[in-house]
Amino acid sequence: MSRLSPLIVLLALPAVAATVDPSADGRFAVGVTTRTFVDTSRNRTLVTEVWYPAETAGRDAPLRHGHYRLVLVAHGHCGFRTNYEYLTVPLASWGFLVAAPDFPGLNKTDCEEVDILFSGPARDLVFLRSAFHDPAGPARDLAGAIRGRRAGLAGHSLGGLAVVKASLQDPALTAVVALAPFAFPAQAQKFAGQRPRRSVLVAGAANDTTIGFDDFVLPFFEALPPPAFLLKIVGGTHSGFTDMDSHLSPEELTRQHVLTRRYATAFFESYLVGARRFRISHRRGRGCAGHRRRGHRATALTPVE
Repeated sequence: MSRLSPLIVLLALPAVAATVDPSADGRFAVGVTTRTFVDTSRNRTLVTEVWYPAETAGRDAPLRHGHYRLVLVAHGHCGFRTNYEYLTVPLASWGFLVAAPDFPGLNKTDCEEVDILFSGPARDLVFLRSAFHDPAGPARDLAGAIRGRRAGLAGHSLGGLAVVKASLQDPALTAVVALAPFAFPAQAQKFAGQRPRRSVLVAGAANDTTIGFDDFVLPFFEALPPPAFLLKIVGGTHSGFTDMDSHLSPEELTRQHVLTRRYATAFFESYLVGARRFRISHRRGRGCAGHRRRGHRATALTPVE
């Protein structure tokens, strides 16, 4: 077993040949553009990178005709909006419109405002979800391509906390991917009884010395109501959920990216799009371990042949 092979506690994709591989690129070319949104009520300026299905690949390429679910991506402390292109670009190729803002006071060039770390980013995400539907706003040329009001969230570290809080604040944010989230059981418990019901995929890394799997990730997951899934990457690291980590070899970093992309894509396809190309089963894959905890059952997102 590879040092970075997946130990998936409650979410597993069997290691078998499949017609549909959610870790691979989708069928669409990907365009990218930068838009600036201003929340005048809070004096927050959000420079935002947007990836979308395009007619041809490239910056400011023409949008491909169609309707796509919105996914908002939240970076961690002192991160930046293009910190997760291993995930944002492939998601767009699968037919999602993906947007990632730089959070003022939390991004790489401006991470000094400690007082806003735990409140500002979540409210930024709620604001952006609405702003992307504004036919007169900075994303007016994209607004008509967004499918429905429901949207997904993916966040890492403090960004993981942001997506949890944003989903609790906005009932339209129903599908959450939390990567090594700095979140606590008390916050997870608040998902119980939420309508519409939220779906959450939590991912952690065994060698994460910043947000420890046993100290943070597992307790947060165990407090979540279903449907909730847990991914543990053996040998993975905290920064391995970003585009770069000097502690991992290029092969190890790629492995962590592939695993994260595989389960995040399958999760959004199932719980945000409602596609049937993946189904829930109760089969373990090689390098996976399943067990029961507080009413959850070990499950698998299996590609449909």
